[in-house]
Amino acid sequence: MDIISFPVLISKEGKWFVASCPMLDIATQGKNEEEVKENIVDLIEEYMEDPDTQK
Repeated sequence: MDIISFPVLISKEGKWFVASCPMLDIATQGKNEEEVKENIVDLIEEYMEDPDTQK
């Protein structure tokens, strides 16, 4: 499996950390920075594995 890197932006909005990947137009949130990083990695993996998403 090839490794593909995508730029991810992380910001804090109120009590939540928000991570977005502008290239894929996806975003997620978490209660702390560690959680939001895990969430965005999982979301990118799901996005890339989904046969219905345009790549």
